[in-house]
Amino acid sequence: MKEDKLPHYYGDTIRLIFVIGGIGMLLTLPVFQDRINLPIFISIIAMLGIGVTAGLTNPRQRWVIIFNAVASALGFFIFEYYAVDAFTGRVDLFFLANQFLALLFFIALYYSVKTLRGFTLFLN
Repeated sequence: MKEDKLPHYYGDTIRLIFVIGGIGMLLTLPVFQDRINLPIFISIIAMLGIGVTAGLTNPRQRWVIIFNAVASALGFFIFEYYAVDAFTGRVDLFFLANQFLALLFFIALYYSVKTLRGFTLFLN
C-alpha cells in the first residue's frame, strides 16, 4: 500500500513536526539545563527518542502510528507542564520555548490521532 492511497495518513507531517521539535529541544537544552528538573541524560534520551520515532513513522505499521500518538501526548504534557510552571506573570524565554514545543507536540497529537482514526476506519 502506498502512502498516498491511505486516507487520512499524515505521517510525513508528524515526522516533520517531530524533527522540528527535536531540533528545538536540542538547541534549547544547553540554554535552559539549569531550569529543567531532570538529569541531562534524560533530556538527551528524549531527543533521541523523538528522532527515532520520526524515523520509524510509516503507514504500514499500526504500532508506530499508536506510538506517534503516545509520544505526541507525552511531549505535549511535559512541555505544557513546564510552560505553565515557568509562567510567573511575565513571559520569559524558558516559558516561550516550552510553549512552542507544547504547541508542536499538540499539533503532532492531532495529526497522529487523525492518522490512527483513518488507519482504523479504512483498514479494518
